[in-house]
Amino acid sequence: MENLIMGFNLIFPVFFIIILAYILKKINIIDDSFIATSTKFVFYIVLPIKLFFDIKNSESRGFDFKYVIYLLVVILVAFFLSWALGRILIKENTKLSAFVHCSFRSNFVFIGIPVIEAIMGNLPMDSVIAAMIFGPTLYNILATFILTYYGDGKLSISSFIIKVLKNPMIIGTLLGLFAKFINLPIYSGIEDGAIMLSKLCTPLSLILIGGSLDFSAGREDLGIVLTSSIIKDALIALIAIPIGVMLDFTSSQLVVAFVFFASPCAVNCFIMGKQMGSDAKLTSKIVTMSFALSIITYSIGISLLKSRGIL
Repeated sequence: MENLIMGFNLIFPVFFIIILAYILKKINIIDDSFIATSTKFVFYIVLPIKLFFDIKNSESRGFDFKYVIYLLVVILVAFFLSWALGRILIKENTKLSAFVHCSFRSNFVFIGIPVIEAIMGNLPMDSVIAAMIFGPTLYNILATFILTYYGDGKLSISSFIIKVLKNPMIIGTLLGLFAKFINLPIYSGIEDGAIMLSKLCTPLSLILIGGSLDFSAGREDLGIVLTSSIIKDALIALIAIPIGVMLDFTSSQLVVAFVFFASPCAVNCFIMGKQMGSDAKLTSKIVTMSFALSIITYSIGISLLKSRGIL
């Protein structure tokens, strides 16, 4: 019980900001226009700057490719497991694509990174960079495939590759790695100002998440919603972390893997799914349920990591 309380206390500040933002949206202090503009600001400016300087100034020594393969294999297992289960439970294609999409795709950037900072106090950049570069790339490939297969989207390999290369997170990460490799000198005034700006990333990201949630949806498809959320928040991490322990990964690698796989469903599942003909209403319900459930699953997971001496 002591470890469970400690786990809840560690992640509570993250979800306090999310719930506060939800309330602020309800009383019209923030609105959809603020969320849309601020999302672009975080995604295109603040987050790439944070990644650039975090990586440039880190003690990162490069990728552990065994760890990268581990992350990618678990994502593939989550994808095909969700797809197989979805085909048993769901007959309608648009709902099936939404179920699969939400069951394997994590919101690691906006939720996972703040949770890791809350747990560890800083970011273990080797593991985080691996998750940041390879995880979202495979997410996008699999999401594009499943939404095209069951929806009315058009699959274009060339446009997908261009989209990946233009992703601000990828750009910020690669530039940070390059700057670290050549030991790029940067005027201290610019670096101090950029680091000050990057401190907006975590609280503003959490505010945007909270402002995007919708708890007003009805109980229709509750079983599907709850099943997808349990897969995303609990089942995959429950499978992945014992395997990571057997593979003898470090404590920091295991913590990043836990947060990566246990992070709730990504909000951009709704945006991408809606654009490609998936069931946007079901997606919205799963995203919201996933966030609510993750308060419990994160607390339990952190408690288990602590009891096993990983934290």
